[in-house]
Amino acid sequence: MKNIKYYCLVMSNKYITNHFSDIKKYASIVENRMEDEGYTIETALRDNAKILEQCQIYKVNYIFIDDEYQIDIEL
Repeated sequence: MKNIKYYCLVMSNKYITNHFSDIKKYASIVENRMEDEGYTIETALRDNAKILEQCQIYKVNYIFIDDEYQIDIEL
């Protein structure tokens, strides 16, 4: 377990607003979502704000995605 690195992906409001259709399109790539008709831009913004808050409270690693989704993590 000591070799596992945890990073939470957090998106800016701007990124969510500009890329919401892509977020929905690729939603099941990481997790298998059964139904997401109720997943709106409003729920995405709210959920994302909560995730950011929790990352900051518990001081976990997170990657803030603002302009483009290009991540380079040293393994």
